[in-house]
Amino acid sequence: MARPTLLECNNVCNHARSFDLKNIASEWLEELEARFGAISETKHIQSEGKPKVFVFYFDDWPEPDLMTAITFGLSNSNHPDWKYGGVELMVSLETQDRSWGLAAAYFASAFFNERPFSFGDIFKVDDPISDESEMNAYLVYGSPFLEEEEDQIDLSDRTVFLKGMYPLYESELSLYERIGLSEFWNLDDLDILNPRRRPVQA
Repeated sequence: MARPTLLECNNVCNHARSFDLKNIASEWLEELEARFGAISETKHIQSEGKPKVFVFYFDDWPEPDLMTAITFGLSNSNHPDWKYGGVELMVSLETQDRSWGLAAAYFASAFFNERPFSFGDIFKVDDPISDESEMNAYLVYGSPFLEEEEDQIDLSDRTVFLKGMYPLYESELSLYERIGLSEFWNLDDLDILNPRRRPVQA
């Protein structure tokens, strides 16, 4: 499956500001394909009472055996902390399991208009995100494999910043809270792109 229909994209959000979503969806798809190549697959998810969020998958980007997934829908939010533009989420992992991208889209839908998805934010579910691993949480940080200016996408009605989502074990959350984002991120044994990695220890 490649692109969703523009009719599907036009139904992505009933909670957003007013804009021409058909044209914005088309722009977004063009921008993604210009950066990441052809879309391998498209899925969507909708939390109860919240807008639908799409997720676009790019297999073997930026290198073989990596999967990258990028959301569309979160940037329709009007979160007051977003002074310079909206946010969409990006997952890049050594996997082909679509669950990782769908989980990012779930958090985007579930916390639409509620949380800003700032660097260091943690999102967690009760069960493992994927059958590959016991990890059940995501850490928000810089977008993987992109330089600072590459994570900004300018559309006709908004600027969007791509932010990375990185899976964590629940057992790692207390360590993260104790040592903070910078020290946690630079731990020697944190193989952040491997969803089958072992939990890091204090």
